[in-house]
Amino acid sequence: MNYFNKRKIIFTILSITLFVLPGLLLSSGNVYGQNFNLFLQEEELDSEYLDKLNQVIAMIDAYYVEEKSTEELIENAIQGMVGNLDEYSHYLTEQEFEEQQFQMEGEYGGIGLRVLTIDEELTIVAPIPGTPGERAGLQSGDIILEVNGKPTSEMSQERAVDLMRGEEGTSVELLIGREDKDPFSVEIIRERIEIPYVTGEMETDRIGYISITQFMDEVGLKLENKIKELDDEGAEALILDLRNNPGGLLPEAINSASNFIEEGELLTVKSRMGEESWYASDDIQSVDLPLVVLINKGSASGSEIVAGALQDYERAKLVGTTTFGKGSVQTLLPLDDGTAIKLTTANFYLPSGVNIYEQGVNPDVKVELDVPEEDEIIPEENDVEDKQLQKAVEILEQEYLK
Repeated sequence: MNYFNKRKIIFTILSITLFVLPGLLLSSGNVYGQNFNLFLQEEELDSEYLDKLNQVIAMIDAYYVEEKSTEELIENAIQGMVGNLDEYSHYLTEQEFEEQQFQMEGEYGGIGLRVLTIDEELTIVAPIPGTPGERAGLQSGDIILEVNGKPTSEMSQERAVDLMRGEEGTSVELLIGREDKDPFSVEIIRERIEIPYVTGEMETDRIGYISITQFMDEVGLKLENKIKELDDEGAEALILDLRNNPGGLLPEAINSASNFIEEGELLTVKSRMGEESWYASDDIQSVDLPLVVLINKGSASGSEIVAGALQDYERAKLVGTTTFGKGSVQTLLPLDDGTAIKLTTANFYLPSGVNIYEQGVNPDVKVELDVPEEDEIIPEENDVEDKQLQKAVEILEQEYLK
């Protein structure tokens, strides 16, 4: 049987929508989009390679101990081909692609877990109160071993989060590892999770504190409004907390940085097709208040763009520990049958020209928490003294608010 009648594959000019996930960037989730024309060169594949693939499929069809459909074999071949490119590229089934589109449109559900990869294990930092994850009895420190039967050890954190999200009312099955207990399965129904992405308050009589948990829709504008609110309350300096922020929508990361940088290039995205620069937004009113930014290893993608730009422009001092180091861009490419592939298509560079892939953004003032490095999370959730926040207050009071 000949599974490939065509020996020539032509890649034609495609006009698509670019969806860059933390994520760009977006980890633990996280989607932004922009219109993007992708031009692929016409290329003829050597028939020798297709002949080899055809031969392997024929051998499996004839001799493998169990019967496998050609469709399943091709799907597995595509998964392996894309998945072996890097940790962020992968193949999406039709159902997974549909769920991804719900996320892009902001119409998606989740189970309400905050996760980090610790010692190469997908670990629950904490379930969000009142969410399906908490009601299912999941606990801080639980290890997510599988998502819908797929081992998390074989995927990136971002991929695992993508699988846990989906259309509201649908279910996801997790295999959980817990200390002193055999692994157990739990099925959870997704719900719409409402999270305030921008929060803030007066930390002292003169210093305002703002936390951004993710760069989702209108976060740049919400940050602008929160700054005005704290300014009205007497803030003469600000602390911006980006710890454990996994990224999000690129335009919102740019808008957030624009609250503190009036003009100039904030980011350059370079791909095989060329490069594109992103500049401070004219739609955001920037402020010149003294600023300290809190970062840690959970700060990724969009967080690294904001923190890196503020550092490069000497607009803020960074306090904490080195960020995650995700300096690449992923593009979601639909296929004709309703499936899709997500490919790493570009790298991004800070205003200084630095790509932070696997290096991260280093703080100006390194401050570690009094916990093991693998347990570094936002302190107030774990009764840990927040020395990073304390140092930020100290810097502002001693260097700017004398």
